[in-house]
Amino acid sequence: MISNKTIFGTFILTVLILLTGFADQNAGITINDPLLKDVTADELQQIVDSYQGKKAVLVNVWATWCGPCVEEFPHIVELQRNYPEQLKVIFISADFKENRSKALSFLKEQNVDWTTYFKTGKDQPFIEALSSKWSGALPFSKVVDKEGNVVASWEQSAEYSTFEKHVKTAIK
Repeated sequence: MISNKTIFGTFILTVLILLTGFADQNAGITINDPLLKDVTADELQQIVDSYQGKKAVLVNVWATWCGPCVEEFPHIVELQRNYPEQLKVIFISADFKENRSKALSFLKEQNVDWTTYFKTGKDQPFIEALSSKWSGALPFSKVVDKEGNVVASWEQSAEYSTFEKHVKTAIK
């Protein structure tokens, strides 16, 4: 007969093996880091809607493997710094799961100090939830005014002046 002590020891060993395997698969990833939270398309829409009547919103979908995304990223960070009372920038990483830690490191390198998001779920519903005009190409940006109206949306990189022009329209 197997003793309770043996069963308990086996249970503890199994848990440790599972946890060690989980840690190895996710090395370098801080699952609960407040800088990069998981988001579904539905949750994202609720987040954008929560700023209605308060601030304009700039949604930017990017990835670390996307050269144009990386190139325009500092412009968007600068916009958030220049219009903190009137604008909320919502970054959404479209990186692959295995690159989550790379996305988190990139955000920290860019001195992003507000909550950003990591896209979860299937691509097509996420794309459709953000814009019927978006093909899924990156980067993708959308500017929404305080009333919840889309002022502009585009799928290509942009210069600071382009972002600022749309943001100024949205905050009027």
